[in-house]
Amino acid sequence: MAARRDDTVRAIEEILRLRRAERLADRPLRAELRTVREFLEDIAGPTVTRAEAARLLGLSQTALDRWVVKDEISSVITPQGRREIPLSELVELLEDVERVRDTGIRRPLAAVIRERRRRSAESVDLDRLLPRRRPRTHRVPELQALAYHRLVAERLSEDVVDDARRRLHRWRQNGRIHPRWAEEWERILATPLERIAKTISADTQRARELRQTSPFAGVLNEQERRRLLRAVEERALA
Repeated sequence: MAARRDDTVRAIEEILRLRRAERLADRPLRAELRTVREFLEDIAGPTVTRAEAARLLGLSQTALDRWVVKDEISSVITPQGRREIPLSELVELLEDVERVRDTGIRRPLAAVIRERRRRSAESVDLDRLLPRRRPRTHRVPELQALAYHRLVAERLSEDVVDDARRRLHRWRQNGRIHPRWAEEWERILATPLERIAKTISADTQRARELRQTSPFAGVLNEQERRRLLRAVEERALA
């Protein structure tokens, strides 16, 4: 068991190194590095134990659990019934913590979370994302998905779309998406950025159905996602 934990930690450390290399590489080399990174991500698995996450972040599991309880760090319940940290969440946190630590700031994780809160307050403007034009009959989850994707559309880039394409490909390989929706998303993701943004942010029945199988997960950090969901729910109840 200890050897497996060491392997997971090592794999995540190598994933971080590859992500740094990808940002500096030209497009052909970036694609090769990404293939290696995805192989390591498969080895590490979709989630990481809280003990492993705490070790990588340089804090105790008790301290990590406090952030999880406050919903500042996302967590999921695995099929085995354990609460663990999504690998994607941990990798992004580690990158942010490393950046802050290099500036000499003490308690870098706390600084990262404070900065994320500040950015979420600036970016999640519900009046911009869901203008009050007329009474709507949408359910709250539909409005939350619409607001989420409109914010994603504002940040759309080739890298974001590349991530969505790769996620969709892996879902198809693992049987996690119906072929009909996979083919529909493949067609959408092959169009120009402006067209993709328009499609994912449309308030139509087709767009609502598409958003139920959206490959744009993880574009927002946990603070932004939580603030957006809460703001939509509060507006719906007002």
